[in-house]
Amino acid sequence: MKNTIFYTLITLLFLLSCKKEKPEFEIQKSYHTFVIDGHLEECSFRMFTGVFETKCYRVTDESNNTFMVAKEYLKFDTYEAGYRYTVKVLREQKILNREPYQDEIYLPHYTVLEVLKKEKL
Repeated sequence: MKNTIFYTLITLLFLLSCKKEKPEFEIQKSYHTFVIDGHLEECSFRMFTGVFETKCYRVTDESNNTFMVAKEYLKFDTYEAGYRYTVKVLREQKILNREPYQDEIYLPHYTVLEVLKKEKL
């Protein structure tokens, strides 16, 4: 009987002392207000195997920084050319809990949550 209790306690202590593994990555979420110009532009970006040509939105954020976001990384279902949009977006960025592999890049993904203003150009 004493041996059973002893081995049970040892087993429990062993299981509790095991190191908990962190997940490989976490998704960091944040909310932003963007102004999206009224036309798509040709742009290129470098990925693992080369340079890709695509269409991009010209975006200005709340800090007045202007940058390009590839159409594949900004989900905006109701976009119409010829209008300037002020929108609230959700930014999702994959954050690795390990050293990245060579050429491993994770670009942020944006989802339009709400159109705050729509202006005809």
